[in-house]
Amino acid sequence: MKVIKAKQIKAQKGIALITVMLVLAVVTVALVSMSSDRQMDIRRTDNQLRSTQAWEYVYGLEAWAANQLKLDMDNNKYDALTDLWGKPLTIKPTSEGSVKADIIELQGKINLNNLLVDGKASEEDVQQLKRLLSHLEIKPELVDAMLDWIDSDMDIRYPNGAEDETYTRLLPPYRSANVPFAEVSELLRVQGITLKDYKKMLPYIYVTNTYEPVNINTASAEVLRTLAPNIKIDEAESIYRASGKPFAKVDEFLKDEAMKGISVNKAKLSVDSHFFLLSGHIDMGKNGLLFQTQLSRSQSGDVKVTKRLRRSLLDG
Repeated sequence: MKVIKAKQIKAQKGIALITVMLVLAVVTVALVSMSSDRQMDIRRTDNQLRSTQAWEYVYGLEAWAANQLKLDMDNNKYDALTDLWGKPLTIKPTSEGSVKADIIELQGKINLNNLLVDGKASEEDVQQLKRLLSHLEIKPELVDAMLDWIDSDMDIRYPNGAEDETYTRLLPPYRSANVPFAEVSELLRVQGITLKDYKKMLPYIYVTNTYEPVNINTASAEVLRTLAPNIKIDEAESIYRASGKPFAKVDEFLKDEAMKGISVNKAKLSVDSHFFLLSGHIDMGKNGLLFQTQLSRSQSGDVKVTKRLRRSLLDG
């Protein structure tokens, strides 16, 4: 009997020890889990705080850009690459890292939404964009697909257009926008346009909802070459060098020697700009923020944000 009781007591002690070990294991797992959750909460809160702080820097840079644009309008009534807004903000150190930004004038490029005027294709602007694509060795007929993307009807511009019947067959399917371009990246959804085509076009295009002429003081030689048919490369370069004067009035540009023999619609040209792009990088150590803000400046000098985008390092 004593032997049996001793064995029972030993077995009970073993069970108790195992129970204690199991309890300790469960408590340990619970503590580790609670600790991990706490660490995740701390990191999440830290990231949120840094993100909030980064956007505060963005708002500050937007205020800086608005001030630069206002001061520039006080200095002159035309816009050129040598203007105050054209000077980038040098890298400014902060307690967490640094900020940098620059302002790009947009009207030296071609506004894709100029393709439609009062809901109808603007033939002059259609031909201008086709010339750009030809110069970039991109199929000019892709402009028909762009028109179908932004016009309000479902009529296909044969043979190169595309409407819902084309896009709904894709995987995943989607529909044509049938409204003006909201962002140039929409081109990647337009039938026939490849990533390679998009990257070629990107330096020369932008979008805004209003019809905007080309600023001859800020346009590149490639854009100036699209103003009229049969402008040769050397002629475009000569026009570009002439634009560096800069011109205070469109008439001065049209009378310049570089424009001799070239006929351009005066209504499609300007010497001042209303749309600008603020690009910046907020460095917060482990966290960073790339952003772009589109700004519009009225004739009276008022500046407002029309679009704000967060960018990745892969964006152009």
